[in-house]
Amino acid sequence: MIYSHSFRMLAQEGHLASTSLLGGFESLNKVNYDQPGTVYSALFQMTIGLERIMKIAWILNFRLRHDLQNPSDAQLRQLGHSVTDLYRALEGISGTYDIGDGWFEPKSLHDDVLAFMAEYAKGSRYYNIDQLVAGRPNPDPLVRWFNLHLRIADDALSHSKREGIMDRARLHCERLGLLGWETGPRGQYDLTIDVTYQLEVTRQTRGHCVWIFIELLRPIYFLIERLVRELHELEQAKGIGNPDVPYMYEFFPFCLGDRQTVVRRKAWTTLFVISGRV
Repeated sequence: MIYSHSFRMLAQEGHLASTSLLGGFESLNKVNYDQPGTVYSALFQMTIGLERIMKIAWILNFRLRHDLQNPSDAQLRQLGHSVTDLYRALEGISGTYDIGDGWFEPKSLHDDVLAFMAEYAKGSRYYNIDQLVAGRPNPDPLVRWFNLHLRIADDALSHSKREGIMDRARLHCERLGLLGWETGPRGQYDLTIDVTYQLEVTRQTRGHCVWIFIELLRPIYFLIERLVRELHELEQAKGIGNPDVPYMYEFFPFCLGDRQTVVRRKAWTTLFVISGRV
């Protein structure tokens, strides 16, 4: 089969978005707050993957609404890079296709995660260099993400589970004589016992961070699936033999994972291999 230029470009963008998200999931499961590079790596990949998958959905909708034409460079640039704005734009589009479920309300935990990712992509990823050369009073992204992770952990762990972790943290610190204070990942002085507790809580809930993103991605997946099916119907109606749009949703089957599987999954980059010559 001879593939069109648009088909190949969309397929390559699907590979890019999928690989970025899978790499981000795997990196989130390896986050170690004593090694900040692991956090930055996860956030970089997630911001790239989120923006790419959402722009894929936006482009597909544009093609459907404009007789299979692609948007211009100026139209795409006007869309911007904010994943929060993109998410809300897609939520608005989804109503046209009766896909109104699964989107998260403003001020929810999921929305706060999106807002953080938008800010991180816009400027916080340069925080270290900005502090060195300009000293701008921007919040530390590591501190902001750690506090979000603690909120995710509070939702994920039962009260008894958290109490058990605190008991073990207290015994550990008492045994080693670690009864002082230190600057913890929250960017403030905390008791070493509390820092030990926080680090263990976040270590045990790294998979729940992945689940937050899966929940955010799921309505986008269903929107992409619907758009692709309608585009293929339009192509057939026009007598186009070879499809000009790949089955884009097949790049993102992980969006359909259930919570238990997602939370427990550690390896992501080798789980879904989408091959073929395009």
